[in-house]
Amino acid sequence: MRRFKKILCVVEPDKNSEAALAHAAQIASDHQADVTVASVLRISGAVHAFFQDKNERVTGLAQSADSKRSAIEKWVEQHEPKLRADVQIYTGIGFIEVVRSVIENQYDLVIKCADDMEWLDRLFGSDDMHLLRKCPCPVLILKPGKSSAFRNVLATVDVKDDLFESEDGRVQEELNRKVLEYSVVFSVSESSDMHIGSAWDAYAEDFMRYGAFSQVPDEKVDQYVGQIRRECEERLESLVDEMTESVGKDAVEYVRPMTHLVKGVPSKEIPLMVKEHDVDLVVMGTVARTGIPGYIIGNTAEAILEQVQCSVLAIKPDGFKSPVTLGR
Repeated sequence: MRRFKKILCVVEPDKNSEAALAHAAQIASDHQADVTVASVLRISGAVHAFFQDKNERVTGLAQSADSKRSAIEKWVEQHEPKLRADVQIYTGIGFIEVVRSVIENQYDLVIKCADDMEWLDRLFGSDDMHLLRKCPCPVLILKPGKSSAFRNVLATVDVKDDLFESEDGRVQEELNRKVLEYSVVFSVSESSDMHIGSAWDAYAEDFMRYGAFSQVPDEKVDQYVGQIRRECEERLESLVDEMTESVGKDAVEYVRPMTHLVKGVPSKEIPLMVKEHDVDLVVMGTVARTGIPGYIIGNTAEAILEQVQCSVLAIKPDGFKSPVTLGR
């Protein structure tokens, strides 16, 4: 079973980050992982204008960073006194510095509370979306105030037939496996109910049934659609079998995953599944290709993330290359 070794917890103590710290402490305890608590000191144009001398600017920023580090150390001690965490202050643009730190220090999990987006319908702010798109390791974005255990975890997988004859399909298969393994890890750790969800459709079904120039008999279309459904069911069953072999029978029997295969468009059906099963953590793959910096998130994942109002664990496939570089 996958384990976390190095966790990066991104906080802003004045912006309801207690949930991120609480989950980092719990996961660290379960996995015997090291935790770094980090915060970003943003540099605005006003700072450069105020400190016209470069040496004064460097000194002023260092003093500000020291002050913020001290405040966060006290905040961590107040909320998680048993947690032994290193505290780091990054200077610059938030998501860029976080991704750079992940690459440089090989963190295997980033935890952060969602930005306060109450004035929008969506939960995730722009920095959160940048992290979900560009961070190479798993990213757990928590719904603000979500400090308790997850009750229902939904692992979203893609078993559609149109992927599996291509390179993208092989990447998707591996991503499906990772999504399921991480879902088991969180479900076991938090004693959650685990759901596995996928949506499928039959390519060109509407055209064959209702197209002005289509002459395909309904019986033949029904056979075609039924065959696609059976293939998707078989792929889902195969994924569950592979998950059992990978994480162990005992773990799978403990979480007793419930599978949901529905006909429809994933960007519509997955958010409906989240509501129907009262899901408070969605585990999903957020990229379909590797090795191409900048090709960072699929349209389906983007559409789902825009709709859900729960916490999200976003997974990248092996070999993903972030468009963020270490160069300063």
